[in-house]
Amino acid sequence: MRSSHSHAEASVVGGKEESELPPVTERSSGRGTIVGTLSFPVRKSKALRDNSDLIAKIILRRRPGLLLCAGWSISSRRKLRPVIDATRKTITVVVLETSEANGKRAISFRIKDGQRCKMGKQFFATRKEMNKYPRRVSNLARALPERSFRFSGRPLLLLVCGEVMVAEGRNKVHIHHSVPPELEHAVRAERVLILNPTHTRMGNSGTIQAWREFLSGKGRVYVSASNWRVSKDKKGRRQKPSPTLHSLWHNGKPTESSFPLQCNSNCNCYCYREWALPR
Repeated sequence: MRSSHSHAEASVVGGKEESELPPVTERSSGRGTIVGTLSFPVRKSKALRDNSDLIAKIILRRRPGLLLCAGWSISSRRKLRPVIDATRKTITVVVLETSEANGKRAISFRIKDGQRCKMGKQFFATRKEMNKYPRRVSNLARALPERSFRFSGRPLLLLVCGEVMVAEGRNKVHIHHSVPPELEHAVRAERVLILNPTHTRMGNSGTIQAWREFLSGKGRVYVSASNWRVSKDKKGRRQKPSPTLHSLWHNGKPTESSFPLQCNSNCNCYCYREWALPR
């Protein structure tokens, strides 16, 4: 097991950011191909606390080339300032979700070099929505210009949470029939890097794994980051941090960070991992 002070990938879970996030060392200064994934505890469709300072601290101390934050990252776009300021001092590109000032609509943003760029709202969350409202899938296709950019020589595409259902099937995965050709082309583009932040872990893990295998095939890369729900569900269950919160798949296979996710009773603030982006 290699130290998190090295250039290798790392994972951290905890509640004391200063002590658990060592700064980047001189040896690890070339981090343009490092992808960081970050998630939080959530309750009733929102984060437990304001995460803006935490996100900014991770940007400044770890300096990943790309930082993907799970859904409900920051409660309001008015609180983006610490993150915006942090990106002026690093090469980090941040993809996160916040809400309009009234808190009624979640919006994804890309933040780089002190500038924010709107990537839009989530268009659908369930298979039922896709089948009943195919126009929402078409709207996602029309939003491709704002959902896409290039990172480290790869085309990048953002699929928010349930939008990953552009894929369907389990034993034989394929693109859903409602997906327009331009969206299918973007999903299956050569070397595409697909970001799939979710609000909480999605159920039916076997099917999700099959979709990830499919979406990351033939040189593509798939990255996910999910929060964990600390409020009880209808059966009285709470979620806990686990290795399934984050993933990076390449060529149809999951990759590993350099040391296992560390989960314990003090995991009440955030979960952060790092991965080397495949060439």
